[in-house]
This record gives sequence, structure tokens and C-alpha cells, in this order.
Amino acid sequence: MEHDPEREYSVLTRDDLNEKMNKQIDDLSEIFLLSKPAATVLLMNLQWDSQRVSERLSEDKEKLLMRSGLITDSNYNDSFFSVEKNLAMLTLEAKGMHNEYVLRSFLEQNKGLTIRRCPSPGCGYFIEFHRDIYFDEYGLNVVCLCGHTFCGRCSLESHRPVTCNNASDWLRDLGKLSESLSVSWIESNTKPCPHCQFPIEVGSRSRLFRFVECLYCSGRLCSECMQTVESHKTADGYYGACVGPLLPQLANGPEAVVVTCVDRWEASDVAMVEAKSELESFDESHFTSQEYIRNMREGLMLIVQCRQFLKWSCVYDHVHTEYQASKREYLRFLQDFASTLVQSYSETLKEETVKAFSATTYEETIYPKWKVANATSSIGNFFFHFSKTLEDGIDDVKVKSYDNFGGPYWLCDRCTSGNTWLDMRCKMCCASATPVEKKLRDLSIN
Repeated sequence: MEHDPEREYSVLTRDDLNEKMNKQIDDLSEIFLLSKPAATVLLMNLQWDSQRVSERLSEDKEKLLMRSGLITDSNYNDSFFSVEKNLAMLTLEAKGMHNEYVLRSFLEQNKGLTIRRCPSPGCGYFIEFHRDIYFDEYGLNVVCLCGHTFCGRCSLESHRPVTCNNASDWLRDLGKLSESLSVSWIESNTKPCPHCQFPIEVGSRSRLFRFVECLYCSGRLCSECMQTVESHKTADGYYGACVGPLLPQLANGPEAVVVTCVDRWEASDVAMVEAKSELESFDESHFTSQEYIRNMREGLMLIVQCRQFLKWSCVYDHVHTEYQASKREYLRFLQDFASTLVQSYSETLKEETVKAFSATTYEETIYPKWKVANATSSIGNFFFHFSKTLEDGIDDVKVKSYDNFGGPYWLCDRCTSGNTWLDMRCKMCCASATPVEKKLRDLSIN
């Protein structure tokens, strides 16, 4: 397979890999007049470093061959270990095992080679990287011909926009996190905050600390009656017994459902599996136009990638915004908007593509194709800026003093004015600033 300079990797078959290995063996054999089995032994001994083998052969060919066990003295014909004779004595099955061993050595020990086997079980393809990917902490998304997508740096599932370290930590802690955030655990170990309904752990902590702090609104409450600290103070300044009923609940009531980052992760995973299933079930035999098949398949693959991006963006909810309520609200707003955008794109792709290839006039054909192309460009631009926002630490939300305030709006540091999550900057003191609403509207699908 020829190297495409515009691509960061190439997908190789076993034949392609054998061709690369045999070329390296043939070049060494021709230059130094060695048999191919002997050249193979030398390359395996020196980790397939052709330059190093060439230098050693140029310095003292006889010494290198003797150290490798290929000759015993200056007479090259008197071989202590005849590779050719031993190979000739092997059975067909044994030769196949030997070829597999040499190929595995070429793949695993070759220090100058950046080729890796596809991690999907049963896949026979190999990935050759055209640049060093280990300095990019976000890795490189790789799509194998078998359909498996993975990170070329850590071999995990493609996890953009999350770094390899954060993805590994998230998958390691996901089981414990799912258990700790389960409904049964929340019901038995937490009580809802009377101000924001966020669950506060009181099961074990109340035995040690009477007053606990809500991680969402920063309110300090009694773990027994969920009243504020001030309501327990007596005239002499000490804390008395619990008195009075609970504070009134908010309009959404105690039945409000707390959606955690794990809930969003699981929901996004289900949506991604459905998108993959739709891509796999796409039957090309029902269509005759190759252009239609290509457009549909590329569109369905884009939907899978978007769903996978949304799934991994949930890690930011846990890793980066655990104690930053304003950024969490903004992140979830972007996730919900992106999910709606993907659903709209899916519907547009199916409807307009059918219209384009069932049209009878040129005008009826060109408009649906233009609309699909515009929708594809819009969703691509949105997810590009979404990824940039996450990688920059969600700096669009400039809230510090009120960063633990949660709700449908955020408070400005300068004037404390409330702003909706559609506002990039405060409307009161930064009226000329460009709001997020304008950017999102430009990227949305009409």
C-alpha cells in the first residue's frame, strides 16, 4: 500500500506487511551477498535495524557471522548453523509457524517501524503510522477497514476530546463510580438539598460530622433535619437541637431526578450503539447509484463519530467540572444542543438524500445535495469548536466568585447580573460581546 502524505496512517494487510519485511531482507541480502535466511537471522538479532546491521557487516563481516552462529571459521562454506538446510527439513505446518514467528519479530522488535496490529479481536489488518503520535496526549483516532475505531496512542476506544490518561482513569473508575451513583445507594445514603435538590451524602458522614456541605450550592446543612447551620444556633452562640420543619422544597419538588455523568455516559453509549447498528444494517444492494451509497455511508459514519464524541465528553463532567457547577451546566447545555443537532442531521441526511436520487429534474437534484453538504459542514464546524472548547477547559464561562452557583443562569463576576447559558459574556456590562447564541445559530441546520 502506497503512502499517502495527506493521511496520518495507512491500513495494511498481512501481504502488505510481508512485502515490507521481505524488501528489508532482500536489500540486505543483495548488498552484502548473503542468503535471505542468513540476512533474516542478522536482522532479527539486531532488532531489524538495517543501518546497524550494515555498519556491523562493513566493519567485520566474518566476526558478525560467527557471533550469529552462521559460520565457524573463515571458510564461509563450512557452516555451523545452516539456516537453509534446517528450513528445508521443516514440514509445511512448521514452515508456516516459522514465517509467523519471523513476521511477529518484525512487527514487535522493529524499533524503526511504527506499525501496530488492530486491537479488534479477530482482525487481520495492521495500522502504519506516518508520524510520531506519542507526544499528542489526545492520541489519534484510527478507523480500521474492519470497522473498529480506536486510539492509535493507547489502543483504547477512540476517546477524543479526552486525553489518553483521563480516558484510562475514567474506565478504571467507572465501575466504582457507577456503584456509588446508583439509585439505591443515593436513596439509602443521601438526602436532597432543600435549596438545589442535589444529593448530599449523610449515611456515614453524619456519624462524624453533624453539619455537611452541599457540593452543588455550597450550603451548610444539618445532616439530620437538613436545616441551615444558622437555624441551630442558640442565644449563647452554641448549636442546639434540631427545631422546626424542613425548608420548603423548590417548584420541581422532591421528585426531581438527579442526572449524573454516569447516566449521561450510559445514555450516550446506547445512542452510539444504535448509530453503529444503523451503519452496519445499511444494505447497499437496494441502491444502484454509487454516489448515493457513498453519501449515505459517509453520513452514517459521521453520526457514529459524533455520538462517540458526545459519549466521551461526559468524562469532562466528572474530571474537570466536579466542583464547578457553572461549567457543568454550560457543558451539559452544549451536549444537549449537540445531541439535537446530530438527530436533526440524521433526519436531514435520510430525507434529502432520498429526494436527490429520486428527482427527475436538475433543480430537484441539486438542492437536496446542497442541503446535505451544508448540514455536514455545519455539524463538522460545531463539533470542531465544541472540541476546542473542551480542550481549553471550558474557558467560555468566566465565573469565579459564583462558580458553585447552579441553576438556569450564571452570575457575572463584575456586576453579579444573571445571564442565560446562551450568553458568552454578560449582557449588562459587556453588551457588545458576541453571544454564543449567534455562533450556535450560524452552525445550526435550517
